[in-house]
Amino acid sequence: MTTPSKNVSGDLLQELHIERKAQPDATPPRFGRRPVSVGLAVAVGTSLCLWLWGRASTVAETDAVAAVATAAVPAAPMTIAGPTLDASGYVVARRTATVSSQLTGVVTEVLFEEGDHVEQGQILARLDARSAMAGLESAQRQVAAAGQLARQHEIQFAQALRDSQRALELSESGLVSRQDVEQASAKANELQAQMLSQRRNAQAARALADVAQVNLDHAVIRAPFAGVITSKAAQVGEIISPSASSGYTRTGVATIVDMNSLEVEVDVGEAYIGRVRIGMAADVRLNAYPELSLPGKVIAIIPTADRGKATVKARIGLQLKDPRILPDMGARVSFLVAASNSPDIPNARRQQDSNSAEPLAHAGPHMTGATSTPITSQEQQ
Repeated sequence: MTTPSKNVSGDLLQELHIERKAQPDATPPRFGRRPVSVGLAVAVGTSLCLWLWGRASTVAETDAVAAVATAAVPAAPMTIAGPTLDASGYVVARRTATVSSQLTGVVTEVLFEEGDHVEQGQILARLDARSAMAGLESAQRQVAAAGQLARQHEIQFAQALRDSQRALELSESGLVSRQDVEQASAKANELQAQMLSQRRNAQAARALADVAQVNLDHAVIRAPFAGVITSKAAQVGEIISPSASSGYTRTGVATIVDMNSLEVEVDVGEAYIGRVRIGMAADVRLNAYPELSLPGKVIAIIPTADRGKATVKARIGLQLKDPRILPDMGARVSFLVAASNSPDIPNARRQQDSNSAEPLAHAGPHMTGATSTPITSQEQQ
């Protein structure tokens, strides 16, 4: 009885055991997230491709609109951008004069100061005119005397002419000889020649009187044209002469400048003068006022070169008058490249209907006309 119970107990003990099940891993398998990442990348790539395709379409449409706008707008001058060319020079006056007198005399009166604006014919100074006045008075008296003498010869000639006529009549009656008639006629001819000579003397006397009057007028110095007095060269008591013979003699009383004739003269290098043309636009800036931009134009190129500096002078006319511009001021000129016209577009492409005009409003500014490009001197370096 004892043995079977032991076997049963052993079988029961063998049947008793602990089942060990696999524990779940804390981290999910790596292959679980991979499909999500791949899908997200595919979505982003697709969106990027669509955006790029849309941008390319927009650019193509914009190019098409620009092409239509270019065909619709008439051909406008296109700017040719070239290397720049600068030149330096000075402001000069084409009309300036040192006012003097044709007579030698002492200044008795000065009626101006530097900076005064004067008009043409305005009196600037007076010289001692006593000698000129005396000469005029003497000439006028000579004119009177010559006129009286000419009148005397006229009377004598008239009488001799009457005597000759009577002698001729008496000769026909036989009361006067033929010799007496010839003597009377010769005397009349002689008096006629003297009368004509005296008339010429009277005319010469009147011409001398005119010269004396001109000399008297030269004692009054007047402005030859309207302008500004830039220098006062003489004072009261100094001697004025057309040609100075000593250091104490002045050749002029003042210098007048016509401010409306101001222009700029610049020196352009020989290597670059071929790029400058008459009529070319230019931008002028004064050294004293660098912020002041003055439009100008090339009006002349002096046909000679400076051997020492290897330059050629060019004259730049100022198209804008400004009271700040003064003679002998330093200036810098930037020549502007002239704009050239682009090839003509056929008329068929220039004509557009009202519908094709709408894209032009969105195409933006394309061609705004002719422009000028300033050229600087970097190429000269």
